[in-house]
Amino acid sequence: MKKIVKLSLVTSLALISSVNAQNLSEAFSNSKVKGEIKAEYSNSNFLGNKKSDNITAVGGSLGIITGDFYGFKAGATFQTSSIIDDKNNSNVFANDLDASGAVLSEAYIDYTISKTSLKAGRQYIYTPLVSTAIDGKSSESILKDSFEAYVLTNTDIPDTTLVAGYINKYQGKTNSIGDTGDFDKFQDGAYTIYAKNTSIKDLTLQAQYLKENGQTSASDKEALYLQADYVIAGHNISAQVLTSTDKTQASDAQDGKLFGLKAMGPLGIGKLAYIAAYTSSTDKHAPVYTGAGAGTSDTPFTAMPVHGGGVPVRADTDTIVGGIIAPIANSTVIAYAGHSASKTHALGDVDAVGAMIIYPFYKNFLLKVNYEHVETEKVFKEDTDTTRIYLSYKF
Repeated sequence: MKKIVKLSLVTSLALISSVNAQNLSEAFSNSKVKGEIKAEYSNSNFLGNKKSDNITAVGGSLGIITGDFYGFKAGATFQTSSIIDDKNNSNVFANDLDASGAVLSEAYIDYTISKTSLKAGRQYIYTPLVSTAIDGKSSESILKDSFEAYVLTNTDIPDTTLVAGYINKYQGKTNSIGDTGDFDKFQDGAYTIYAKNTSIKDLTLQAQYLKENGQTSASDKEALYLQADYVIAGHNISAQVLTSTDKTQASDAQDGKLFGLKAMGPLGIGKLAYIAAYTSSTDKHAPVYTGAGAGTSDTPFTAMPVHGGGVPVRADTDTIVGGIIAPIANSTVIAYAGHSASKTHALGDVDAVGAMIIYPFYKNFLLKVNYEHVETEKVFKEDTDTTRIYLSYKF
């Protein structure tokens, strides 16, 4: 009888091991590989430098994610960048494109049970206050920011996504001296909670809170973000509120507040569409802290395609931006202009005009050309002209 029990136990363990090995093998055989090859040329005389900085870079990413193994998946993504030509006289692109090297930007385990998942390790994150890339899930730069984090996501509540995360480290695009960014400790860690709800027809609600812990309480940062988007008659009407506390600022310059409105939709003239946005930073002393990662610079509705949202979040600043969107042949052409008024900031008023062409000229190929002209009222009175040409192939 004992022999039978022993044989049964050994047989069961062998069967379990065989099934696990088979499932594990299937998980790896069902892995998906994806990547992107990128090239970019940029030219800018940022803030009135007499000589323009020119830089040309190529690179891309290669990633793999395994199939499911009892709810577990694993993923990894390498990024690489190489500078072909660099006339970086004034270090305009030091924090953006000026990087040569490779980095393992994603290396995570993702476990899912029912409608809850936990993703742990190096990963890309896309939320209003913690964001990897400037324009959502793509990036007009060779490299993307990344985070070392633990992110819990739940969708048990109908039409609702809840996210809670702890961020330990942060990797920027570059290290500012010509190499790829390292995963540096995120001060003393950061916590975030994010919620998105679409239970009411045509209405999308978002809310997020971020607490960034500094080495001391005097270097803590907090941000709260609220956004509502409503679709009516083909027009998307949006409102946002962003408040922040930055204790690294002076004692009388801690709190930032920004309110915004945006509308997008058809003009009623052929296939032309419009976009119009307004934001107001109401505190007279403090700029608004928009969160962690390069993507958060695009959080304000009035952020410009090239220069981001640094101007609208200045203290005591009102900004208005408008644009026309026109489909021409197989491309999308956007012409835009903006005015940012501030009585207290050293730059004074800032005006900008620009144009963008987005051309998906072949399957998985994308070409973006962007030109932006900026004029400042005070300090840097010379004009800034920036041109970006971005080419991408995804596979």
